[in-house]
Amino acid sequence: MTELGAYLKEQREALGVSLEQVQSTTKIQKRYLLAIEEGEYDKLPGAFYARAFIKTYAEALGLDVDEVFSTYRRDLPEPEAQPAVELSRRATYSKSTAPKKSVAKRWIPNIIIIALIVGIGVGIWWFIQNLGNSAEPSTSSTPEPKVTVEEKDAPEEKTEEPAEKPAEEPKEEVKEEVKKPLAPKTTVGQDVTYEIKTDELLDVKVAIKKDANPSPFVGIRDTSLEGPALAPDHISASDKNPMVVNDAKTNLIRIRVGSIKGIEEITVNGQALKLDTGLMVQNIYVKKVAP
Repeated sequence: MTELGAYLKEQREALGVSLEQVQSTTKIQKRYLLAIEEGEYDKLPGAFYARAFIKTYAEALGLDVDEVFSTYRRDLPEPEAQPAVELSRRATYSKSTAPKKSVAKRWIPNIIIIALIVGIGVGIWWFIQNLGNSAEPSTSSTPEPKVTVEEKDAPEEKTEEPAEKPAEEPKEEVKEEVKKPLAPKTTVGQDVTYEIKTDELLDVKVAIKKDANPSPFVGIRDTSLEGPALAPDHISASDKNPMVVNDAKTNLIRIRVGSIKGIEEITVNGQALKLDTGLMVQNIYVKKVAP
């Protein structure tokens, strides 16, 4: 077993995730995952796939892939050498070797085209001039007599002035109060604690991104990892989304997240939490305090 395989196995067991669950999340066969943990890379399809499988495995556990590759670079399989391909040379001809046409031969077609255009233009002008001279003058039209109609005095119409409408009082604009996301109270390692002021029972909603790859592991429990589960754990994209807990009779809820970048939003009693996306694996504690 390599140090890299031992580290990945240790992180997986710390999250309480089985190889079957990692297989469901990453779509990598269990025998390949076991070969990675045992350091038996010869059982994998090749060095390229081995490095890709290790990267996907580490992401599923919420680890920093760059840091893992840098720390355990000696345990990574060497990339396969690509065969060199020799390109065939193609014969090229410079412009100087191409036969050049004489200046006279090149200009003869252009001179013929210009002469045709000039001839057509002269013909059109001559046709317009003859057409204008042969046209007969048009007969002048006699002006039509104007008929004036005497208007009789029409009775004046009385218009009633509209009654003045009472001035409307300006309406007061009602501004909706927008709740800002709840910031963490304390952060110690992977433990992030939030405090929410309320006397009501706790309602929790965890929305997971539909396009998250890999799909994050999420577990909601009462107080600690050993406490009773308040909702079925989310292991793969086919599990229930969003995760909802209503009327939790506890003053402290623990939300274990395996990959925080796959979480779209976490709300408690309608109050959104301000998540720290820089910490991949988190133990999110939501503590109820008196308002």
